[in-house]
Amino acid sequence: MGASYREPSLAAPGVTGQAQAPRRPRAVYRYGVVLLMLAAAMMVGILAPPSGWGRFSSILLQLAAVSAALSRAGVSRRLLGVTVAVGALAVGGGIADLLFGGRYALGITGLAEAALLGLVPVAIFAEFRRDLAVTLQSVMAALCIYLVFGMFFASLAYAVGALGGAPYFAGKTTADSSDYLYFSYITLATVGYGDYVPAMGVARALAVLEALTGQLYLVTVVALVVGNLAGRRPSGTSRQG
Repeated sequence: MGASYREPSLAAPGVTGQAQAPRRPRAVYRYGVVLLMLAAAMMVGILAPPSGWGRFSSILLQLAAVSAALSRAGVSRRLLGVTVAVGALAVGGGIADLLFGGRYALGITGLAEAALLGLVPVAIFAEFRRDLAVTLQSVMAALCIYLVFGMFFASLAYAVGALGGAPYFAGKTTADSSDYLYFSYITLATVGYGDYVPAMGVARALAVLEALTGQLYLVTVVALVVGNLAGRRPSGTSRQG
């Protein structure tokens, strides 16, 4: 589950008799590491006390997971630049929330978090569009995207609740990040305990969209990936006559 390394070639194609200086190997993280980081960010966001420190710690874990996923995919410099900009905005918003608070700082931080989390599926697609083979890594990647969905919609709900100026949940005047994460994942899994009910029109639309996304993703992408992995047979097992 740790980081593996790709050793660079010492000689350029078409050049003989002269070796290039060895380049520093680039760390390539397995998706199990990304999955653990995302799970840690989710648990910190739910279990941490309702203060800015818990949310800020969750943002840092999300940024680490996004960085590991992008490192694995080997994306372009442009996307890396976008990641740095969005990550800086999310971290800056978290710091502003710690120091000053205010609903606008909370709303901007939530939007930046959602944008940051959205880069994980982009990185995974950038890698697997080149190689569509079903492996254990592709299964881990599919689970990563499922966890990202829950945090993505929680961040959007957090931003809507902060910027909307009205209670997001019926019968509850205030809600913190743990409430939004809890509601997001029970909506994604279509559990529906009924203890949190969206009150705003935008909140209801997000809940419906998340529930549909979760169910369609489970019955299509995850089921297809896991089914193909289970159906694979190791080579060389055919009987010799």
